[in-house]
Amino acid sequence: MPENSWIASGRAEAPKKTDKAFAWIKTNRETFIGSLVILVAAIIFGVYFFMHYRGLRDTAWKNLFMAQQLGFSGSVNEAQQQLAAIEANYGSTSAAPYASMTKGDIFFAQNKFKEAGEQYAKVLNDRDLGPFASYNVGKCKEAAGDLAGAQAQYSDFLSKTPEHYIAPEVHASLARSQELAGAKDLAKLSYEKISLLYPDTTWAMQAKARLGQAVPKK
Repeated sequence: MPENSWIASGRAEAPKKTDKAFAWIKTNRETFIGSLVILVAAIIFGVYFFMHYRGLRDTAWKNLFMAQQLGFSGSVNEAQQQLAAIEANYGSTSAAPYASMTKGDIFFAQNKFKEAGEQYAKVLNDRDLGPFASYNVGKCKEAAGDLAGAQAQYSDFLSKTPEHYIAPEVHASLARSQELAGAKDLAKLSYEKISLLYPDTTWAMQAKARLGQAVPKK
């Protein structure tokens, strides 16, 4: 077995890790300095990026709040312009999908259901707003008279996010759109499912009322 270098040197104990580290740095000084420079540069860039992004995010949310206030006060065109600017200039921030949703809400309130649906569709893949956008797309289709499209959208929501807290409302919307389309049997099944899934809730009470009124029993 080869001798350990520290035994051969006559030292009483093995060198400490710090001694080995300093020895390596001394031997590889240029490599160490280069790596240190890269590390410091990465840290500086990371801090700059974080501060820059935080500044953009804060500005985007402030602009979003102002745009929403404009919309609520009736300055719809100005609000839409500001919301579009948020999408264009702050698309990487968390405020951008909310700007799209707000644009959709404004269009929906104006009975511009096609335009509203296009805005909601932009947010379908957002982790937080996606389910709400999906439901709103269905409501746009229903309001525009596309009952088949609305039913398909509501069913898609329920298949992908059945446990979401707005699922009872989506079930009710599905049943209503089926009833409006004349699909009485499908509507009856949907109302029965609401009563089964959400007992002792207002949704179940409304569903039972519909079962006893508009939807004929077999």
